Amino acid sequence: MKKFLWILGVIIIVGVAGTFALERYLAETLRSRINANADRQYDVLFEDIEIHLLRQSIEMREISLHPLKEGMSTSINGNMHSLELADVRMLKFLMGDVIEVGQLSMERPSFVLVHQDSVEKKPGNFSNAFQNLFGDLVSRGVIRNFSLRDGSAELFNQSDTLRKFGSFDGLSITAKNLTTDSALVNHAIPFKLESIETRMSNLEVNLNPEQTFRIEELVLDSKADAFDITGLSLRFEDSAVEASKRAEYQLDIIEVEVKNVRIERLNARSTVYGNWSIFAGLATIDSLVLHDVRNKNKQRPPDEPEKPMFEGMVEKIPFPLELDTVRLTNSLITYSEIPPGKSQPYDLNFERLSAEITNISSLDSLQHGEMLIYGEAVLNGFAQMSMDVTVPYTNDEFSLKGKVGSFNLQELNAIIGHISNVEITSGEVKNLEISMNANQYASSNSMRFDYSDLHLDLLDDAAQKKKLMSLVANILTSTDNLPEKGNYKRAEFQTERNKYRGVFNLIWNSVREGLLEIVPGDFAQLIMSEKDPPDDGKRR
Repeated sequence: MKKFLWILGVIIIVGVAGTFALERYLAETLRSRINANADRQYDVLFEDIEIHLLRQSIEMREISLHPLKEGMSTSINGNMHSLELADVRMLKFLMGDVIEVGQLSMERPSFVLVHQDSVEKKPGNFSNAFQNLFGDLVSRGVIRNFSLRDGSAELFNQSDTLRKFGSFDGLSITAKNLTTDSALVNHAIPFKLESIETRMSNLEVNLNPEQTFRIEELVLDSKADAFDITGLSLRFEDSAVEASKRAEYQLDIIEVEVKNVRIERLNARSTVYGNWSIFAGLATIDSLVLHDVRNKNKQRPPDEPEKPMFEGMVEKIPFPLELDTVRLTNSLITYSEIPPGKSQPYDLNFERLSAEITNISSLDSLQHGEMLIYGEAVLNGFAQMSMDVTVPYTNDEFSLKGKVGSFNLQELNAIIGHISNVEITSGEVKNLEISMNANQYASSNSMRFDYSDLHLDLLDDAAQKKKLMSLVANILTSTDNLPEKGNYKRAEFQTERNKYRGVFNLIWNSVREGLLEIVPGDFAQLIMSEKDPPDDGKRR
């Protein structure tokens, strides 16, 4: 019995010592094997390692990542607390074969990305760089599952000096049932897989010294075929109004905030890393707040390009896009214009905005049929509006039906007081409807404008009433235009398109010209009548 126990003790001691020695041997060989691939882009270095043969696990601590290739457009250095390999096929590892791992886990990685080009030119390159890094790590063995927790990064641009342009934290990735010999490009881990969930928080990118792009949280869940963006914004350090005053030319200065964007029914062709492409069934945009500022004190750019129509606007989307439906809810769009000689803008607020756009496609090869747009909003809190637009993909044209509900005309004084020496003293709009068929040169329009009891006062520069001129103006202005009364007017007319202004400028000019036909006289001042400058409309 004693002899048996003695032999058993020796076996145990030899086994423990052998296991310890074998673990030390594997730890030393892993340092070279983990960086053996000649095509790798990064070296993985670590301070400490533990190999547990019985638990079939390997844990590396205090890891650093170093790029190998010089001149990369975007490179990443990184550090992480630990990297663990679980469910390791130890026999294959001992035989020197490719390492097979059930689970690769990265804890608290911290990355530093250096981008060699302008951020404004290729802002998506940094996500592509992280995809390449994770793909490089996963491709060093047969990895079945991958997870990353609590990652963060700082983003730098390299020109004459190194300048920080962004950061993010809260990065987590969970990828299941990878096939590492089947490369794909639509996920953070660029391989075929069963499912992946990616999260990122507090993304901030400084597009230029004045303008910052932010996302509070980004979530991609392949099981749900959904992509969520929360707290998206594009803002200036002070405001769009102040930015328009600093601008050299008259441009549309835009700020955007969105509570949530959710893209559902994502197609497998979609790519949300690097060069985007979105193919999906439904995109819901909740609580968009968009502010567009135009400073009329500035000259138009001398090399300003021609503006596109609806179809051209979609084709200018800088990545492949195909969506069955885009739904906009609970939103607000504000157009602010600083009139010539003024320093403060007047605002047009399209409140309680909702819209639905169907059959959107940015590629000629995918375009078919018609894009349909329907939207409703309330103008400055007093006028209910709706617009129904049909855009055929075969021609650069569109048809539109628009309607404005009843409101008190005196409500317009808050807007026109900034741009006109006319004050409305009474009047009631019963209905305004317009139909347009437009192409890139002009629109053919039909309009009705039903109103009653319209009276005006003309004011001097001190905002005092010009009594005689006001009397003449009211005589020359049609007081009523109602179907049940005589001399009822409807307008049938054409509006020339200013190719240097956007499609909404054409819609506004068509409404303006229809009003001038139906309501003659000094009412023209109310609706921003403009004389064409002698430059084919470039400065309008």
